[in-house]
Amino acid sequence: MLTLLLSGGVRAEGEVLDVARASVILQDGRTVDVSEGCWLSTSRCVDTAQEVRRLHAENEALRQHSGDVPLVKVLVALALGVGLGFTVAQFAQ
Repeated sequence: MLTLLLSGGVRAEGEVLDVARASVILQDGRTVDVSEGCWLSTSRCVDTAQEVRRLHAENEALRQHSGDVPLVKVLVALALGVGLGFTVAQFAQ
């Protein structure tokens, strides 16, 4: 069982507990002093972990697809950029 002894300012907003200072007594009897922390409810921790896993999977999918840009598209974009830059330089003069 985890016992929490709070001292100082504590603010709770929904499933989030904002703590200025606390002493936490762990199951094995050790006491840990914590200064300035934010603790989440179990349901918020589970939701956050699921969201992190989803974002990692999305990031990996984006990384795999990022190499799929054909060379032709890159060359066309480069040519258009150079042409546009040249045109703007001519008008600037």
